Amino acid sequence: MVSRIRMCAFALWAILFALLLSVPVSLCGQGKTGESRAGWPHLKYAIYFTHGEIEKLLVDTASMRETMEYFAPVKAERVYLECTSDGEVNVGEMKDLAGRFRALGYRVSGAIVPNVPGGPMCYNNPDQLAQLERRSRAAAQVFDEIILDDWLFTTCTCEKCVAGRGKSTWADYRTKLILEKSKQYIIDPARAVHPGIKIIIKYPNWYEGHRDNGYDVLNETRQFDAMAVGIETRTRATHDQHIPIYSGYVFQRWWPLVDPAKWIGSWLDNYTMTGEDNDYVAQVWQAVLARAPEIILWSGGNLHHTGPFSDIYPHFCEMLPAFDRVAGMLSGAPRGVPIYLPFGSTGEYNIFGYLGMAGIPLDPVADFPAESKSAIFTKHSLRDPDVAEKMLGRLRKGLDVFMTWDLFRELGNTEFKNTLNLRGTSGSVSSSTFRTRFGWRDEITKSDRPFAFPRIETTTWPYAREVAVVREDNDFGVLLSVKYLNGTMYVLNMPENSYDLLRLPPPALNIIRRAVAPELGVHLEGPGGVALYPSGQGEYVLYNMTDGTAPVSLRFDGNVSADGWKELVHGKALTVTQSKPQGRFPVPPRGDVALTLGSFEIAIVQSPDMKGIR
Repeated sequence: MVSRIRMCAFALWAILFALLLSVPVSLCGQGKTGESRAGWPHLKYAIYFTHGEIEKLLVDTASMRETMEYFAPVKAERVYLECTSDGEVNVGEMKDLAGRFRALGYRVSGAIVPNVPGGPMCYNNPDQLAQLERRSRAAAQVFDEIILDDWLFTTCTCEKCVAGRGKSTWADYRTKLILEKSKQYIIDPARAVHPGIKIIIKYPNWYEGHRDNGYDVLNETRQFDAMAVGIETRTRATHDQHIPIYSGYVFQRWWPLVDPAKWIGSWLDNYTMTGEDNDYVAQVWQAVLARAPEIILWSGGNLHHTGPFSDIYPHFCEMLPAFDRVAGMLSGAPRGVPIYLPFGSTGEYNIFGYLGMAGIPLDPVADFPAESKSAIFTKHSLRDPDVAEKMLGRLRKGLDVFMTWDLFRELGNTEFKNTLNLRGTSGSVSSSTFRTRFGWRDEITKSDRPFAFPRIETTTWPYAREVAVVREDNDFGVLLSVKYLNGTMYVLNMPENSYDLLRLPPPALNIIRRAVAPELGVHLEGPGGVALYPSGQGEYVLYNMTDGTAPVSLRFDGNVSADGWKELVHGKALTVTQSKPQGRFPVPPRGDVALTLGSFEIAIVQSPDMKGIR
């Protein structure tokens, strides 16, 4: 019923827009022919049209007008027009289409899909390479900018590719091959035709699969003129990539580390997202919160009412004012706990997404975090051959190290083998009972179902196990901590189903979050599925990515002001409390700022200490 009402409301809105667009251009806010279009105050949008969609939706002036009236609510300032990926580019038709868009004030960029019918290219096939070069030269005759859809990768295992690989790994061979061929058959031919052309590489959202399939993020970003980030998390549970929503935020914070000036925007899509309004909007929020320079909507045909996945579009349009309003409220640089992700690294699949959705704010870094109070290390860190000694260096300086169990096991031949006393680590354990410990205080929590973990059994000293699953025979480590040298080392044992991290009982999650709290002086308390995005020195964005309400609080180390806190987006009521030390083993004083978030609701909590409170 709600969806039907929403569709009717959107239809009425579309009619009003169409009527508005039927009056003279000067009254529509489009400006005179050739002038730039007016977009949103704080966000920029672009719409990507595939070549098939161009033939269907933009084939002539009338169909183009109808299509762009439909997309009027987006206030897009740019369009990306894809040259054919099957056959030769019709330069005349592309020039005519680009000219029509420029006359309406749009920025116009071209697009190339470096593939062949049926899949990715073989970069040892001379016919395919020749065709790629012809497409590049043709596009350069029409556009000042060209973006590459993320089919630059290869999975070819033909005889030439196998022979060319030799004794190298596929990752080493393919990254070198594509770096060379993309310059030879895309960049150089385009510049020969149009010396000032800007060529943009768009990276897919894989992360773990980049190098295996030929993407060298560090060197390709240096080679191309600009880069775009793919954040297509799509549907959380059913899409074949199973990417946590928060991963989209991390991607945008990580890729531009090569060269922030080259980041031109973030690309999201609604492929297969029938009926997934909230998941689609969640992608947009990740782009907004990461401060994407431009949000590229792939694709016009999938969002258009004639497309198969267009039912998410009305809700997206409803949310457009909110996206821009929140973007205008963000102040100061994004903050988080450093997580070490060297370029070219692989590790536990999208673990940064699961940690973020469990309420740990992350700041991905490609250089070793040597000075932060807290830092997170996963198997990705092993890309750095000296990572063990560097982590020990942190501990010597009194700085904490938070690592995954998978990484700890890989460090078995280093000094870290002496940090924990273990007596059993084979197999797995399952229980619905958790013990949490804060200082000398224990708490038993029952979950509504059992959770399975790799088995970590320590010796009799129990206080290393800050979070444990409990059975009659023993309790087994979930979060371990130990003082070593001058710092504290934490080891997180991820559930066998990574998504279960979000579903752990809140007391267990609170202890896990608290382990990295020294870096920010604050951590989230409450259920999983709520992400925290600190900004500047006193602004905290909270986003509930669950289907239910979520009572949460920001817990600060030490005292907080009782007055002056504000929630900026909805004016939500905030409850501020202060705990005092008591008992034989008192905990330090702490302050809580609490509120309740609805399903897929966003809020901004602002500290009274910030200057210029709105």
